[in-house]
Amino acid sequence: MSGQDDATQRIKRRTYLGAAASAGLVGLAGCSSSGTASAARGPPKVPESKLADGGWKKIDEQTQDPAFEKSFGPVTVSAAFHTLVYEDAALAAELKEKTLGQAEGQFSMFFASRVTLDPSLANIPDAAMGPVVEQVEKQARAQFESQLESAGLVDIEQASDAELTVDTGETANVTNYTAAFPFEGINFPLTEEKSVEIEGRKLGVTGLLAVWEHDGSLLIAGGAHPGENLALDVTKSPTDAIEVSVNLDLGLTPADYSAELEALVKATE
Repeated sequence: MSGQDDATQRIKRRTYLGAAASAGLVGLAGCSSSGTASAARGPPKVPESKLADGGWKKIDEQTQDPAFEKSFGPVTVSAAFHTLVYEDAALAAELKEKTLGQAEGQFSMFFASRVTLDPSLANIPDAAMGPVVEQVEKQARAQFESQLESAGLVDIEQASDAELTVDTGETANVTNYTAAFPFEGINFPLTEEKSVEIEGRKLGVTGLLAVWEHDGSLLIAGGAHPGENLALDVTKSPTDAIEVSVNLDLGLTPADYSAELEALVKATE
């Protein structure tokens, strides 16, 4: 694979945000036509040993072939998508235990998609490349942000753009995201009638999407994870005679989660 061929350079000149969502490019189904699907495409290759060692669990796998088939001037382009989605089950179990079962859900996720275009990137005429990229980018952006909203996140913003060299040597375009999760709070019972409640607050979330060309197809990988720790000292007076102090520290380590996610993305091929 030559990561520096003309097709790759054309992609790198654009802000090729995400071309995927956390559950794949399902939003592109709206472009589908009744055209004939091209040959079946395989899934991306993900770092199984890294995922297993980190306590990750596959929670979804989706295939769309074709995901869309649409005419762009002189050429008709179809695309197939195969997406794998994982959650950090070890982190979820740890936080559930720490909060006596009150914090339950998906806290860190990783996904990888293989996007195969027909004709291939190298064979799409220059005149059609821009419209193809714009069509994918527009719907992918909306789908990714919709998936974040569906996960309960708010204040979703594109924070910055960067580049990342993946393990196979290609350069990926990266879009970093910030968001927030409305933490509902925790209630600790003292008696049947009295309890200590730690009020909710927004917990910062960090995410990224990376896209690059590999062996004539597009690879998209990324995910999201807690972007800050939650540590609070709360003092409550359930009665005039009782004062209760609660120290809450979830022990979240965003820098470690970020490094792990980046390593998973870089190892995808």
